[in-house]
Amino acid sequence: MEATKPMATWKLVLLWILTAFLTVIFLTAGGTKLAGFPVQADNFARWGYPGWFMYVVGVVEAGGAIALLIPRVAGFAALLLCGTMVGAALTHLVHGEMTAAPVPLVLLALVALVGYARRDPILALVTRFKQS
Repeated sequence: MEATKPMATWKLVLLWILTAFLTVIFLTAGGTKLAGFPVQADNFARWGYPGWFMYVVGVVEAGGAIALLIPRVAGFAALLLCGTMVGAALTHLVHGEMTAAPVPLVLLALVALVGYARRDPILALVTRFKQS
């Protein structure tokens, strides 16, 4: 697999703007979970998840947000956050929260876009495993 061509400057600027936006969103979401905000604890309890799971999701969201800012690992962080957003959307849908489900789905699409743009290290890893 070949590395992708360098991005045009305007695309790179848009990518960084989107990355910064997602970083703020995921740091905020993860931070409220890590801080144990009552609304977050109530949500996780209502959904039937154990209390510790809220902190795991908070670490994934906050850690993934920070990792999005590091181009070499941003693709991997995007994969992790995509999985988290699939889980969030499914949680809302399973519990009949149809008005809340679009938010993680939109975030899923946006973080998938960042992951696609930052896919080169993932492709390099896949190529390396195929060769061994």
